[in-house]
Amino acid sequence: MRENLDVTSTRVTLTDVATAAGVSVSTASRALTGRGDLKPRTRNLVLRTASELGYDAGETTKGRPTTLDLRLIELVLGSFDDAWTDAIVAGARQGAFEHGFDLVLTLERDDPADDWPARVARRRPSGVILGIIRPTTRQLEELALARIPIVLLDPQSDPQGRVASIGTTDWQGGYDAGTLLAATAVERFAVVCGTPAFRFGRAREEGFRAAIADHRGDVLVSRVDSTWSAADVTPELRRVLTESDTPIGVFACNDEMALSVYRTAKAVRRRIPQDVSVVGYNDEPRATLVDPALTSVRQPLEAMAARAVQVVSELRVAGQERFDRIELPTRLIVRGSTLPPRSAE
Repeated sequence: MRENLDVTSTRVTLTDVATAAGVSVSTASRALTGRGDLKPRTRNLVLRTASELGYDAGETTKGRPTTLDLRLIELVLGSFDDAWTDAIVAGARQGAFEHGFDLVLTLERDDPADDWPARVARRRPSGVILGIIRPTTRQLEELALARIPIVLLDPQSDPQGRVASIGTTDWQGGYDAGTLLAATAVERFAVVCGTPAFRFGRAREEGFRAAIADHRGDVLVSRVDSTWSAADVTPELRRVLTESDTPIGVFACNDEMALSVYRTAKAVRRRIPQDVSVVGYNDEPRATLVDPALTSVRQPLEAMAARAVQVVSELRVAGQERFDRIELPTRLIVRGSTLPPRSAE
């Protein structure tokens, strides 16, 4: 059980942290420096206690630097096997090269016992870039205590200014897709949304619906839920495509879901783009390999990752307490999966 300490008038020491957490001084030291193997529960207890007490590791370093500053950046992703991560890795590698850093790739595993922040903290990198994933409060505290700058790439939820984040103009990308489809001869509209409903997916859907409302009034926009990856043909998607013989415009919140629209259209004998006009999002390389080639909203993924490296470099020099989200513009790439505007027919 923790003891109540009066730390208002004295500097909090490592011994204070160890006493309050109910562990030895050596255990507290290993937890705070990321050295050695500790149970995640013990490490988290020490980190939380140090944070609550206001412990400053820099005051006890006796003139030594708090980090080794190895000019090393860690890129943490949930996978490394798709077009999105390929582009992110390429951009981060180029950005690291330009700013004089080495790049380390770290996988966030599904195993709850895998404490990736502890692995990162042991290496003491110059900064950490997290792709799509949103770190927990405990993970942020662990990295903050190690004084490691953090940048989020396209986080699943809004960090509310507590952490630097970089993304794209998701709402505008959805709006551009809706504007394109609204200008064609399609009479119905649908949006295919990924589940869970991440921040960027909601923004894309909202932008699309706003464009349809602006250009077509209060016409109904059907919604179809899908998975973000391995999107499949579903009864709901079949129903939306076949409930009327009139042409339909479909916006999918990523290219994976857009390609499931292709498969569904083929299964129900609907032609693209004559019967089903399709717009995807991401503009993956395979968007040009399908027939007809997929119209898609392009994200500047490599530029996003390179910018994240630049932000890490800036945070090493001058830290911040609040952060504005950085957004890079999307661009609609029009190909053969959508009908031409009515005025151009």
